[in-house]
Amino acid sequence: MIFRIFIKTTYTPIRNLGSCESVDQQKVHIMFTVNTFFRSGSSAILTSLLLFLPGCSSTPPKEVLSQAETAIQNADRAGASQYEPQLLSSARTKLSRANKEMADEENDEARRMAEEAFSEAVLANAKAEAAKQAKETDDMKKAIQALKQEASRESESQQ
Repeated sequence: MIFRIFIKTTYTPIRNLGSCESVDQQKVHIMFTVNTFFRSGSSAILTSLLLFLPGCSSTPPKEVLSQAETAIQNADRAGASQYEPQLLSSARTKLSRANKEMADEENDEARRMAEEAFSEAVLANAKAEAAKQAKETDDMKKAIQALKQEASRESESQQ
């Protein structure tokens, strides 16, 4: 009922035009199709949905799976297995699940899982790099502190 009211109030000016010269032809066609669709009743809606659903299946997400696999390998090389083992393990699990979903022809779910695996692998890589940088910073601070202590000892011994 709401749709019929919406269609009737929204498209009344189009019906009153009489000519489509001032309105884009495509818009008029879409409006007519939508209006006809809602007037035809629930059987047409059900039939249209049944015809539309098979066309909804997407193509296999091979490229996304490949990107996720590469990201996991990069994260592993960056040391994520040492610094972020849980995150890297989760990414591997999701990639494995994405491959299973793709084998089952659940392409949308496979794509979602592969995207999550990719994101987690990139995050693990970034966290591993940050942890390595923090470790290097701490090592440099310790080296600087040791040099300062050595320099202060040398200056004390010279006096």
